[in-house]
Amino acid sequence: SRGGAGAPGRWAGEGSGQTPCTTLVQGKFFGYFSSFAVFPLNSSLCSWIIQNPDPRRYTLYMKVLKPTGICDHQPIRTYQFDSFLESTRTYLGMESFDDVLKLCDSSTRYSFLQSNKQFLQMKQTMSPAEDGHVRRKPTKAQERDFSVEYLVVGNRSPSKAACQMLCQWLDTCLSTSSSSHPCGIMQTPCSCSGGEVLDQPSEMLGLPKKKEDCFKDGIYLENCLSTDGSFSGFCSGGWNPWSAWGDCTRDCGGGLQTRTRICRPIPDEGLVCEGVLEEGRLCNRKACNTNGRYNSRSQSLRSTDNRKREDADELQQYGYPAPQIGDPAAEEWSPWSVCSTTCGEGWQTRTRFCVSSSYSTQCSGPLREQRQCNNSAVCPVHGTWDEWSPWSLCSSTCGRGYRDRTRTCKPPQFGGNPCEGPEKQTKFCNIALCPVDGNWNEWSSWSSCSTTCSNGTQQRTRECNGPSYGGAECQGHWVETRDCFLRQCPVDGKWQAWGPWGSCTTSCGGGTQRRDRVCYGPFFGGDSCQGPKEEYKQCNDKKCPEPHEICDEDNFASVVWKETPAGDAAAVRCPRNATGLILRRCTLDEEGIAYWETPTYIKCVSIDYRNIQMMTREHLSKAQRGLMGEGVSEVLQNLVEISQDGTSYSGDLLSTIDVLRNMTEIFRRAYYSPAAGDVQNFVQIISNLLSEENRDKWEEAQMMGPNAKELFRLVEDFIDVIGFRMKDFRDSYQVTDNLVLSIHKVPASAATDISFPMKGWRGMVDWARTSEDKVTISKSILSTGLAETDDSSVFVVGTVLYRNLGSILSLQRNTTVLNSKVISVTVKPSPRTLLTPLEIEFSHLYNGTTNQTCILWDEADVSSSSSSSQLGAWSWRGCRTVPVDSFRTKCLCERLSTFAILAQLSSDMNMEKVLVPSVTLIVGCGVSSLTLLLLIIIYVSVWRYIRSERSVILINFCLSIISSNALILIGQTQTRNKVTCTLVAAFLHFFFLSSFCWVLTEAWQSYMAVTGRLRNRIIRKRFLCLGWGLPALVVAISVGFTKAKGYGTVNYCWLSLEGGLLYAFVGPAAAVVLGLPLELLRGPTSAGADLDVCGSGNHGSAVSTLPDPLRCL
Repeated sequence: SRGGAGAPGRWAGEGSGQTPCTTLVQGKFFGYFSSFAVFPLNSSLCSWIIQNPDPRRYTLYMKVLKPTGICDHQPIRTYQFDSFLESTRTYLGMESFDDVLKLCDSSTRYSFLQSNKQFLQMKQTMSPAEDGHVRRKPTKAQERDFSVEYLVVGNRSPSKAACQMLCQWLDTCLSTSSSSHPCGIMQTPCSCSGGEVLDQPSEMLGLPKKKEDCFKDGIYLENCLSTDGSFSGFCSGGWNPWSAWGDCTRDCGGGLQTRTRICRPIPDEGLVCEGVLEEGRLCNRKACNTNGRYNSRSQSLRSTDNRKREDADELQQYGYPAPQIGDPAAEEWSPWSVCSTTCGEGWQTRTRFCVSSSYSTQCSGPLREQRQCNNSAVCPVHGTWDEWSPWSLCSSTCGRGYRDRTRTCKPPQFGGNPCEGPEKQTKFCNIALCPVDGNWNEWSSWSSCSTTCSNGTQQRTRECNGPSYGGAECQGHWVETRDCFLRQCPVDGKWQAWGPWGSCTTSCGGGTQRRDRVCYGPFFGGDSCQGPKEEYKQCNDKKCPEPHEICDEDNFASVVWKETPAGDAAAVRCPRNATGLILRRCTLDEEGIAYWETPTYIKCVSIDYRNIQMMTREHLSKAQRGLMGEGVSEVLQNLVEISQDGTSYSGDLLSTIDVLRNMTEIFRRAYYSPAAGDVQNFVQIISNLLSEENRDKWEEAQMMGPNAKELFRLVEDFIDVIGFRMKDFRDSYQVTDNLVLSIHKVPASAATDISFPMKGWRGMVDWARTSEDKVTISKSILSTGLAETDDSSVFVVGTVLYRNLGSILSLQRNTTVLNSKVISVTVKPSPRTLLTPLEIEFSHLYNGTTNQTCILWDEADVSSSSSSSQLGAWSWRGCRTVPVDSFRTKCLCERLSTFAILAQLSSDMNMEKVLVPSVTLIVGCGVSSLTLLLLIIIYVSVWRYIRSERSVILINFCLSIISSNALILIGQTQTRNKVTCTLVAAFLHFFFLSSFCWVLTEAWQSYMAVTGRLRNRIIRKRFLCLGWGLPALVVAISVGFTKAKGYGTVNYCWLSLEGGLLYAFVGPAAAVVLGLPLELLRGPTSAGADLDVCGSGNHGSAVSTLPDPLRCL
């Protein structure tokens, strides 16, 4: 029924622009259709579907007669499937038969297939060459037609008629099969002759048609039994089949059996049968018994008058004539006939008639005699087939494969006919089910536009074939949408947003401001905008200020500040290397006189910082959209290099904090996974922000920018993100000039106590190594306090030691001071309670303080009462103070936060730092310098008596030591000024190296004096180059390579251990110390020829100029 009831929805993927034509066949076990009936020429995307009543009980077979002409029609696809899901446009269990049918392959006339699923479908598809409904028609439409027969056969007890037809299909399928065209019928429930193959039906091969017993007019008779003969019961002329063999004429000694047949001539055609009426063969050739008695039966050959004779007992020793009895009524024998065969053994016959009247006696004896004859010609032997070999194994272990079988022909002889029929048969096989991934069919045509004007949408759909047997689902969408446009729709006018208010007509005393808006449109016949175009409001209602309430024009910091009323702020552009505005506020003093405040650069951001800030925001935007990106590490590296030299404006601090906050959000997402270098750069940037050069910027920024709360939260979020987002994260320990940060990832099942800082860590800076601050985190903190904790739980513990954060936060008041460094402790996930208090031991920064109190950062205490108003968010609640000695205090805290020590200033407190030159150092350096200075004075006073090379060397050595002592006493502790500290460290490096070099110079001079090589004053210039020039060269090279990094530490203005800069002093000094004894030992060895220098007085002029006490060493 075409598109009738019971068709399951739209079986084919027709677009809305196509006319669906679907034929669904249900409840039929045999049928036939032509392709023109199911797939008309004037339509497309039609389909034919047959439903198997029960795939477990029935198997569907199909026979297709291919088109005889050129295959230029729309592609026809054939496939079987279990069901179709309308919601997802998916065919379940789909399997294609295109490679089985091969409709466009004309090498075979028929194709066969076997289906074992619920539905079998043949469907038209849109040809890629087609545009719209334009189709190319062939010359003759009949050449495009193909026909289909289908047969539904029961898997158990199939009917005889169905099996007869199916066996004939199988015979044809196998006989026409080849390796390139396997048979599509894999197995049948019927028992066909020869196991599976019937005699080859000539009609399907295009040979003359054979008549068969049970086939008439294209119909197989169900209750018909086929015979082995070649006669068709419906033949209208020719020989009838041979009758059965008669009884043997003798029981022993050799007898004869005969059989006959009847000729049925066709009168209209004059057909006369050719051949014999009767045949005979020998029988019962065994010998008779010894007494010669036997029973015999005689059967004479029938005569034309059907008369019987009973006197033929002696008849027929085969091939011999029967004896005549001399009956006068019998005629003479006819001549022997021609031999029945033209080759080999055959038969000859002769006959006679009995002529008698009613008065004569009847004839006696046989009417016909036979004898054997031999023909000298050799008979041809026709070729015969051997039995078929067993079917081969399937070529595929799963899915559709093929198997074949072969047979051998015994060759013909003596001109016989060759074997007829195929030597090899091939058929498809499927021994197991392969997983088949889902794949999409072609898209349907686009639907009509969803709107009648302006922009609309069109849709098209496609179906998914499969998946089957565990294959993957179809990837992609089953529906696709595109924009469409038919015509413009009328658009009404629409008001745009109000523009900004214009300037006030007066600066004070009341004025008006105006703003307007623009109507966008109308277009294409729409309505105009409704409402007013302009709007007014009052402004500057305050009274005009008096002259003393106005700040006069001022030229400050190379900027001209215009006249501004009190309470307002003037703004000018930032310098060329920055963006933003410089703000300067005009305020009233206690007497009501206007004055200018100091300009603030909080809105100024350097160009370099602004560029990095914009790049970071772009990366964050991509990360929020779920994209993947690169270049984050380069941004951090650039920020490290820029921030090393300090910030130019307080706005740079705000920009850097914003960059780090955005970086933390980027690390938190899948956009970028941080590496170890990113962690180091991140911590280095925070350290650069906390450098002493940025102290004034911090003071200005904290007025309206980030405070301690944002800095603490930034570091805490960074620890959390790094601990849980970084791939293959292990413990990290970052050491910088202004902070030390450690991150530990600890499993709850193997938690141990954590101590911080690690003094023996490689690369530890001096201020952290000499610091006596320490933190002890008990393992009980990591194993309790969480609602759900198991062996797989992991904790991230972060600890930070800040060197100078307290001074930057400006917590010092008139009577209190922050008397320790600042330490932060973070544990993620945060424990609810601490069963064991957190132990933090602080060393004091200042002497002479009292009332040491442990404080912590408490964000919840910001809006509380008096204590918070003095300390901000710092609170002493939650920590217990335990004094250790006059220099140290221990804090036992029940919460995780940021901690420090707050102390009370004494009345005579001079804020002296602990790290000042000790009395021992002052006395030692002072005594040394005074002694050396006295030595120089003595030498100068008696210079005319002791003037020599050695005296010059000694005076220069004394000057280098005195300069070193002075720098130690005066500038070594000038750490607050980085430039001064760097210069002091560089000069100390130079003077200390000079001291060693002058010692080496003195040894060189002594050696040359002993060997008598002092000849002129050029040598003296070499002494100066060695004593002062070599140290200057070493210091210059060290400063150039390190860019002065390492000249000055946190506590002293001396060389730092970081980067190996200290070895620039230790190396040359060690070389001098080791080379000096070698130089002195060379003197006596090299002076062997001058041993009489002191005795004989035979020495050079240079030696003779030395004072007498120095002539001999």
